[in-house]
Order: sequence, then C-alpha cells, then structure tokens
Amino acid sequence: SSGINAEYGRPEVRAKGITNLKKHNIDALVVIGGDGSYMGALRLTEEGVNCIGLPGTIDNDIASTDYTIGFDTALNTIVEAVDRIRDTSRSHSRCTIIEVMGRHCGDLAIHASIASGADIVSVPEKILTEEQIIDFLNTNKQSQKSTLR
Repeated sequence: SSGINAEYGRPEVRAKGITNLKKHNIDALVVIGGDGSYMGALRLTEEGVNCIGLPGTIDNDIASTDYTIGFDTALNTIVEAVDRIRDTSRSHSRCTIIEVMGRHCGDLAIHASIASGADIVSVPEKILTEEQIIDFLNTNKQSQKSTLR
C-alpha cells in the first residue's frame, strides 16, 4: 500500500479518485489495511469522503486491536512452513534461522516462535545481538534444554 499512499499524497490523484467516487454514487469507502492505507483514508476523509478503517495487516501493529485481518493466516502459514523445515533440519542435524515479516512489530515472530516451539526469538522491540544468540544456543545445546542435539 505504500505505493498507493504515495500516489494519494498528490492532490490531483486524490481529486481524480473523489471524482470517480461521486461519478459512481459511492458515498463511503471501507479501507482494509495498515498504516499506508489508513494514511490514504485519512487524506480522503479530510477532503470529505466518508471512510471506515478495518485493521488488515500481518504485522498486527494497529493500535487498539487484538489481532488484525491477515495475522492469523500469516501465523498459520509460518507454523506450517516451520514444521516442514524443522523435519529437514533435524534429519540433517542442522540449526535453522527463520525470518518472518513484521517490520517494526514482533507480534508475528513472537506468536510463531511460541506456536512452533522455537528455541530463541529476536524481535524489533528487543533485538538480540549475534553473540547473544550464539551464547544462548551453545548454553542450551550443552544443557540439552533445546531441540538442538
């Protein structure tokens, strides 16, 4: 949506959109998205277009929402992928690092790590250094408190 928001930042593009809404007798928009979509809706609202926002982002970073539209689907997709990757990693005695989306919000990473039984998680709110991760994994491997063997 960032590309769309950039376009709606231009007054002539918004004016064209508003003209099309009026032409088709559309008096309100339901906007499903995240920050970029909400910014576009805010600009339209400032110009008299009625907009309703529904939180729809896998980042799950919209204030005052428990879970956004798309978060659960993304979480389940990650857990399924991790299950497959874990089988391969275990059969070859490998450690696997998995990166998930989420930009500045670690909700998806935290929920996925809990659901998939990850040994460690680093999120934007609490970034771990490479040294911290290696120390943690070595300590847990020696104590056999992890899935690493």
